[in-house]
Amino acid sequence: MRTALTSLCLSALLCCWMPPSAHARTHPSVLSAPAEESTNFVIREKKERYEFTRGDKSNPVWVKETSGTIFRCNEFREAIPIVTFYNDYSRVEEIKAWVDGDRFKVKPEHRYHAIEDIFYADARICGFMLPFKKKGTESRTEIEKITIDPRYFNTVYFQEDYLVESKEVTIVIPRWMKTEIKEMNFEGHGIQLVKSYDKKLDADVFTYTAARILPGKSEPGAPGPSYLYPHLLIFSHSADSPAGTATYFGNLQNLYAWYHSLVAAVDNDRDAVKSTAAAIVKNKSTDLDKIKAIYTWMQENIRYIAFENGIAGFKPATAQDVLAKKYGDCKGMANLTREMLASLGFDARLCWIGTRHIAYDYSLPTLAVDNHMICAVLLDGKTWFLDATETYIGFDQYAERIQGRQVLIGNGDKFELARIPERTFEQNRQTEKRALRIEGTKLTGTAAHRLSGECTENILSSIHQIRSTKLDEALQEYLSKQNNQYRIANMRTSDLHNWNTDLVIDYDITHNDAVSAFGDELFVELDFRKEMDDAAIDTARRRHDYWLPYKRQLVQETVLALPDGYKVKSLPPALDVNQPNYTFKATYEQKNGQVIYRKEIIIRNTRLQRKDFAAWNADIRKLRQAYLEQISLTKK
Repeated sequence: MRTALTSLCLSALLCCWMPPSAHARTHPSVLSAPAEESTNFVIREKKERYEFTRGDKSNPVWVKETSGTIFRCNEFREAIPIVTFYNDYSRVEEIKAWVDGDRFKVKPEHRYHAIEDIFYADARICGFMLPFKKKGTESRTEIEKITIDPRYFNTVYFQEDYLVESKEVTIVIPRWMKTEIKEMNFEGHGIQLVKSYDKKLDADVFTYTAARILPGKSEPGAPGPSYLYPHLLIFSHSADSPAGTATYFGNLQNLYAWYHSLVAAVDNDRDAVKSTAAAIVKNKSTDLDKIKAIYTWMQENIRYIAFENGIAGFKPATAQDVLAKKYGDCKGMANLTREMLASLGFDARLCWIGTRHIAYDYSLPTLAVDNHMICAVLLDGKTWFLDATETYIGFDQYAERIQGRQVLIGNGDKFELARIPERTFEQNRQTEKRALRIEGTKLTGTAAHRLSGECTENILSSIHQIRSTKLDEALQEYLSKQNNQYRIANMRTSDLHNWNTDLVIDYDITHNDAVSAFGDELFVELDFRKEMDDAAIDTARRRHDYWLPYKRQLVQETVLALPDGYKVKSLPPALDVNQPNYTFKATYEQKNGQVIYRKEIIIRNTRLQRKDFAAWNADIRKLRQAYLEQISLTKK
């Protein structure tokens, strides 16, 4: 949890009214940042203090958080948003502000965090606009906040939404509190630590200071904040109190026990979902087919809506509630999947997992370690993982975001650790075969596509975004790239509602103005799609590594029949880029009165490091140049 009451700039204000589209259960450890770095404001000074204090009978330990921030306006008069998130386990105590030295009356607005009019359960937002009188003036805020359960105090980031000239973070840990602090990503940031002892509080005091901290930067395809920015992980193990020892997260068993206590308290009515489950599998004869049927039904009939923060971030909605409403977050969807399968007699279990967005694994017992829940079902000695939030991916296929990730599998009071299977690029395969002929300035013929894995998910997600009805028309728009010169007719597809088999699409093509004639010569450009021609990385502006969406293999073959009376004058040179993480190939061959064009793109590893950007860009330039080459035909 990013526990400081942060001033999150313009993008965060938008987050107040337009919640994030995270694809799984997310914690507030996600560092928000403006899309474009602002130079109008800097944080001249920020001081944060976190102190463990005695709480009440229900929650014996609280964390008192105070922060003071001085903003300076550099360029022009403007107001900026100041926002914070809180929930049933935290509260905002006081907010004060000063503008150019004068006390400013704060009128904070409190809202539930909502998406499409569906509230984020107990997640709430408090925010107001902080003005600046003119260039060179300063405004200041002081904020107090209480977290009433130290489990939720787990992450403190040093980055802010603006350049920070000076920052101080102080953590006060009384000797009766057993807490561990782990420093993450400190290298190269010049952060200094001074340890001291406060005799009056009988507490150890950890004071971190840093200067000139660059703002966090949101970039498409960037690793999650836990990989990028300096931060502290806080592990609250236990606390001694007059009533005895309160145990929090001293080890993974403690973490799992808390998770299990939450799911055990969910009042599932298994009988309420059993009839639906039975109807789904009534025509299925094998156990595996029944599991597949439940999984596919969940993907197609239960809409994913993200919830976050507080107990809503960790405790699932009841299975019957998700079934009735036809929507849920990842926890609710995993819970309903588990209950449906269990009602049919299967050994189904809930699982906790951190997606690739998170840098940690379960060696770190903290709520920051995971952000997602799925279901596992054990059958004949094998474990199958079911993530119904992945709407269009097949059974036993796994999204890049969870492949290879450590997973915590529940089993009553016990747990098991496993890993989601890794998949190669072969899971996500996309082929296109075209047979074309020249008719005047047109190319006509047929095309056949076959897609699997995340390639299927990508195309089905895209056509549903184009329009929710008339999927055939949306598919035509997608395949033609909405180019009215590329006409598709007589389209035939496999079942668009069955993604457990390859997606197959066949159709007839008329590509107008695809052939240029000059005297006795014809010029033909055979690659219509030009995949990844815009994949170069702006190295001047990009700060972070780039993660491609998923591993994949793309194979395209186009056979062009030579028109009567013509022969090949020249064919484009071959492209052969073969790097450890990717391959780009393109070849042309003349054979039996035809020109055969073959292209293959393979992404073996999705993670591109900044040191590899120059080589990547050079290879993308080669690919782009290959796309510009044309076949030259001349009269015999």
